[in-house]
Amino acid sequence: MKKIIINLFVICISVFCACNKFLDINPSTQSVNPSTIKDFQEMLNNDSLGTGYYFLVDFMSDDSRMVDAQSGIGSTIYSRTYHWNSIIWNASDTDMIYNSSYTRILQMNIILSRVNSAPKDSLNTEENRSNVISQALINRAWYYLQLANIYGPTYNQSTATTDLSVPLILEPSSSSLPARATLQTMYGQILADLKKAVSNTYLPSKGVDVLHPGKAAGYALLARTYLYEAQYDSAMAYADSSLALQNTLLNYNNTATQPIRLVDLSSNPEILLGRLSFDAGFYLTYTGTFSISQSLSDSLDASDLRLSKNFTSGSYKISYSTSPTSMVFDNSVGVPEVMLIKAECLARKGNVSDAGAILKELRSYRLKSSTVDTRVYNSSNILNCVLGERRRELYCHGGLRLFDLKRLNREEAFKKTIYRKNDSNEIIDSLVPGSNLYLFPFAATIIANNTNIVQNPR
Repeated sequence: MKKIIINLFVICISVFCACNKFLDINPSTQSVNPSTIKDFQEMLNNDSLGTGYYFLVDFMSDDSRMVDAQSGIGSTIYSRTYHWNSIIWNASDTDMIYNSSYTRILQMNIILSRVNSAPKDSLNTEENRSNVISQALINRAWYYLQLANIYGPTYNQSTATTDLSVPLILEPSSSSLPARATLQTMYGQILADLKKAVSNTYLPSKGVDVLHPGKAAGYALLARTYLYEAQYDSAMAYADSSLALQNTLLNYNNTATQPIRLVDLSSNPEILLGRLSFDAGFYLTYTGTFSISQSLSDSLDASDLRLSKNFTSGSYKISYSTSPTSMVFDNSVGVPEVMLIKAECLARKGNVSDAGAILKELRSYRLKSSTVDTRVYNSSNILNCVLGERRRELYCHGGLRLFDLKRLNREEAFKKTIYRKNDSNEIIDSLVPGSNLYLFPFAATIIANNTNIVQNPR
């Protein structure tokens, strides 16, 4: 971990000195030793903070499909992930999920460790300093919540004190080789960071842009975290707090295009915290994109505009970025997810009427305007309907479907075995509830740099 932290510090400083600014702000310094409030504001205004790599996590879920022609190419990082192989990483592979996340965490740790020692100047006001702290805490919490659910099991109160997450690093130090924190410790830190962030009276309801989180984003992440803990009363309370500040939806009848850059999210009124994930390797490897799974396809009828937004002839629609073969995925925290968190909590409490009203409202913005939504909700189907809507709405959303599968496997009514089938519809692989293969393994290069990291069982 010492080597990784040193390398990440170099990356962080390089990014700080030569980054793309989300807003049109000219850097006042090229310092490699950020120390002023202006420096920290520029770090928080770095485009890279809103980008990452989580495609492989989405590719593990039951939403994706590889056709035989792709599977026949041979062993790749994509095929090994898709088939839940015991060995996913080659010996020299770089884990971009882990490294890109910790790069951003390091940036936030640099800010949080130095902001209170910033020199006095015109920008070093209580308001500016407090908002820098809150935004850094919310960003760090988002990345740790991602990592906890990718490399660790789903949160279970009875085992959280022994279940392992990822190393919890809160200081930009290279002097230690931290072991994996327990889920209890990790979730406790995430909740503490978010609660401290939203308690800041200066933090606005919504940030100046989608890259800068406001209170609505902080509340949304609190709701997500408590949902994963199965603390539904707290999840609903924070969902309500978020929706009270921002609840506008985007009507897909008017526009339903995929974002290419972070700035493309600016006109989307749903976005609370902008996040994009990129992958160029899949298309280059297979000369095409992956397909939608049959089970997800069956849940999307022709009147659902999410079908045409995300797919072309059953394959994921490419969004062009720097090259015509890159896939771009929207992993943002947004109003629809918060609505669905509230709806799930209501459904679990038996409040069919209010949960159904939320679904009807969301679907009115997702179905063709000529469609009459004839769904009738009752106590027997409401929770299944909410969970189905989560699957359709949060497709390829930074691992949220996989996280849902893991947490729902705690409940007998929702346990499911995932299958991989060939073009002849024959089963070739399966993933059973609670399998260790739900946990993403650490790359060998990560463990080599820090032998205190215990590998996930396979």
